[in-house]
Amino acid sequence: MSFILITGNATLDLVNCVAHYPHEDEELRALEQWSDLGGNAATMARVLAAHRHRCDWVGVVANDSDGDKILATLKAHQVGVEHADCQVGASPVSYITVNQQNGSRTIVHYRDLPELAAEAFMEIEVERYDWLHFEGRNVAALGEMLQFARERVVDQPLSLEIEKVRDGLEDLIPLVDVVLFSRAYAQVQGFNDAVSFLQDRQATHGALWMTCTWGEQGAWAIDHDGAIFHEPALVTPVVMDTVGAGDVFNAGLVHALATGQPLEQALQYAVQLAGRKVQQQGFQSVGL
Repeated sequence: MSFILITGNATLDLVNCVAHYPHEDEELRALEQWSDLGGNAATMARVLAAHRHRCDWVGVVANDSDGDKILATLKAHQVGVEHADCQVGASPVSYITVNQQNGSRTIVHYRDLPELAAEAFMEIEVERYDWLHFEGRNVAALGEMLQFARERVVDQPLSLEIEKVRDGLEDLIPLVDVVLFSRAYAQVQGFNDAVSFLQDRQATHGALWMTCTWGEQGAWAIDHDGAIFHEPALVTPVVMDTVGAGDVFNAGLVHALATGQPLEQALQYAVQLAGRKVQQQGFQSVGL
């Protein structure tokens, strides 16, 4: 298996499962409550480690009890945390409401913590890794990190998740090999389907692999030659919990590509893995 470095956010998720989404000023009893590791990068690292990859996470946590809990959970899932940057502040916490009727998740996120500095990333011997993945945040520092990595790796792939709109983020695409877009991002750019969005982005940024998830419609990918692949969403009798489904997709894609699967098969595996995740609460089974 591969040695993978995942750069980005880690949070403590506090989840309330409710019978329906609450109305304003309503008092509603939670059916279940649990806490778990969250954050795009940390969830990816957890899933990749479950696929028996050696995986290190790099990001910022606070030197508080929540930070201790985040690091302990990563370690418990066999994710390396030697590059974690502990800072003064409050560790990121996501307060999540899961609607039992449809599995939707509504997130209120709080953080009082600096983002990862480029200087901290540059202390890592990135040449050791077989794959480097980056969450698209803190664009100025991320650009320095990507440039640093690109100058030091030989043929190791670099992948970038672009989930939210952040000024200058797409300017970093020429530094990576694989880009993972979200439906929300494509829609903000004015696109109503993944195919036209991916074709437009490849025309803008050149021939590289890109994917775009599209919820209940599955996901699409485009290869170097402009060929489009589509994998329909897994048919699920009940959607239980969509928290982290996008991160599970991303991890499934990186896993499949890192183990030599072609893009079309990697897309299929990633969609199926995300489909299995939404049928359960949390990440405790189906190999997650």
